[in-house]
Amino acid sequence: MKEFLNVSNLSFTYENNIEPIFSSVSFQLQAGWTGIVGANGGGKTTLVKLLTGELSPASGIITFQGTACYCEQRADFIPPDYEKFYNSTDRFVFQLKKFLNFQDDWPSRWDTLSYGERKRLQLAIALAKQPSVLAVDEPTNHLDHSSKQIIIKSLKLYKSIGLLISHDRELLDSLCTHTLFIFPPDIDLRRCAYSTAAEEIDREKHYQQFEYEKTKKEVKRLRKRVIQQRNKAGKADKLKSKRNIHIKDHDKKAKMDQARLTGKDRIEGDIQKRLNSRLERAQKIQNSFGIKKTFQGGISFPVNRAHTNFPVFIPKGSIQLGKKKYVEFPELVINFGEKIGIIGDNGSGKSSFIRYILKKKLIPKNNLIYIPQEIDINESSTILKRIQEYDNDTKGQIMTIIRRLGSDPFRVLDTIMPSPGEVRKLLLAEGIMLDPGLIFMDEPTNHMDVFSIQHIESALQECPCSQLLVSHDFVFLKHTVTYYWKFQQYENNRFRIVARDVV
Repeated sequence: MKEFLNVSNLSFTYENNIEPIFSSVSFQLQAGWTGIVGANGGGKTTLVKLLTGELSPASGIITFQGTACYCEQRADFIPPDYEKFYNSTDRFVFQLKKFLNFQDDWPSRWDTLSYGERKRLQLAIALAKQPSVLAVDEPTNHLDHSSKQIIIKSLKLYKSIGLLISHDRELLDSLCTHTLFIFPPDIDLRRCAYSTAAEEIDREKHYQQFEYEKTKKEVKRLRKRVIQQRNKAGKADKLKSKRNIHIKDHDKKAKMDQARLTGKDRIEGDIQKRLNSRLERAQKIQNSFGIKKTFQGGISFPVNRAHTNFPVFIPKGSIQLGKKKYVEFPELVINFGEKIGIIGDNGSGKSSFIRYILKKKLIPKNNLIYIPQEIDINESSTILKRIQEYDNDTKGQIMTIIRRLGSDPFRVLDTIMPSPGEVRKLLLAEGIMLDPGLIFMDEPTNHMDVFSIQHIESALQECPCSQLLVSHDFVFLKHTVTYYWKFQQYENNRFRIVARDVV
């Protein structure tokens, strides 16, 4: 018997919102993983909470057989069912522990676990419940490639109705057979993996835009003809008026009466009516396209004056990572315009190397944009306030860049506290205004939705300055960098940096 999750006429609006998050949406999901994709704040987490019973809909019906489990994005606290999982003798639980490299001391040292270890324990406990519906929210944030492969391998063990919220295109394509796009207040369910579905939607949008522009031109042409015909009919009516005919000119009056009787005076009016009908039909077709506002990509960068500080030489050296742990590196060079991806497993020394470069001040601070992996609330508030206080011309240019990065600048600048992804966009937009020589970003795709990632890819591809991009997102790196600095282990507790071309 096949498992199904049925949604009928689902509507939901948060108490303080005017616009609904969802309005009368209906769809059906079946066994297998479905990717949930949409813009930040667009309702992805809200939807899976509705589907798993964490939230109640304003109206509509959600039906499925069995139980549901929501595995949230954050992993701050140890899951409440860990003792049951820890003490279980079930064969499937043993299999999960093996797949996820579970360590018996994890529950006793939760506070010292890495994010990846916490996530693996969280997922293991959720999978062990074997729910009918399992929703997983951003399971691979901050994880290196090997940790991500462990997560993918474990999620493939689940055979019921899976819901995956993720910005990770590699994860979506490797796991999901269906993709549900959220375009509030509607949804668009595609029965294929993310990349195929995104290409389908892109082709449809281009075709729809082409047809819309064609109809728009036809509406413009018909409006012009309606005006011309109205003027022509008005002149004809004026010529048929007896007001200026001499009272005794009976012959001319008779001819006008004869024209009215034979219908000749109605020809121009009939043409007018037909044109009005054609215009009305064309306008209805134009309005039916429902073209939604989109954010245009691409950024015009200033003529870069910062190349005089290049090349930048990083002398040969080593950094101590712990009591007996080191990362070593040869002399490294950053030429102007080079785009370098920094890759390696968690714990291999990438963050320590970043701090080393910044501390050495190898490039002037006013010629460098540095965007860290995480920005706390206080710093986020300071960044927003600083940008709000710029003069109107500068702020206008920053707002244009934010729009090109896929966000509504008015909403971002008017908010009390922007989201982590929006803060990163604010910093990048502000930095671009300074005509930088080097952009240094740590995990650029963290906290970003798929659409924002694509906008940032386009911006970085067009940017003429040098770039150092630390990331575990290999799809993103493939689209942006020219070669890698790879952190790899060569002895116990010893790592080294190796320069490699992009494959």
